[in-house]
Amino acid sequence: MILRLNTDIASGVLGLVFGAVLWFPRGDIGRLSIIFPRAILLILALISIALIVKGFIKPSGRQIEITGSPRRLATVMIGFFVWWGVVEILGFLLTTLIAFFSLTWYLARVETAVTWQRMLKWTPVILVLVGVFYLTFTEVLNVRLPSGMFF
Repeated sequence: MILRLNTDIASGVLGLVFGAVLWFPRGDIGRLSIIFPRAILLILALISIALIVKGFIKPSGRQIEITGSPRRLATVMIGFFVWWGVVEILGFLLTTLIAFFSLTWYLARVETAVTWQRMLKWTPVILVLVGVFYLTFTEVLNVRLPSGMFF
C-alpha cells in the first residue's frame, strides 16, 4: 500500500495526540514527580507544533510505502493493546512472555509453518529478552512493573 502524505503535518498531529493522551491522566502523581514528564511533554508539544507549521509553510509530500499485510499490522497493533489491558491483571512477566511467544509465532508463520521444536529453539531468546526488560526497568531504572495475580 502506497500513501502520499505530508509527513510533517502527520508527525506533528500524532505528536500532539500522543502528548495529550499522556498529559491528562495524571492520577496520584506528586507535584515534584510530575515536573520532568511534564517538561518532556511540553517539549514534545513544541516540536509537534513546529512540524505542523513547517508542513503548512514548506509542504513536503512524500510517498510512504507500507509493505506487508495491513491485516497483520492491525492484528499486531490490537495485540499490543490487549497486552496493555491484561498486564495489570496477569502481571508484567507473564503477560509479556505470552505476548512475545504469540507475536513470534504469528509473525514467523508468514514465512513457513512453525513447529513446537522451532518455538522451543526461540524460547531462550524470548526468556532472555523479557528478563532483560524486566531487570532494566526494576533494577536500573527503579520502575515498579505491574505484578498481577501470579508475579
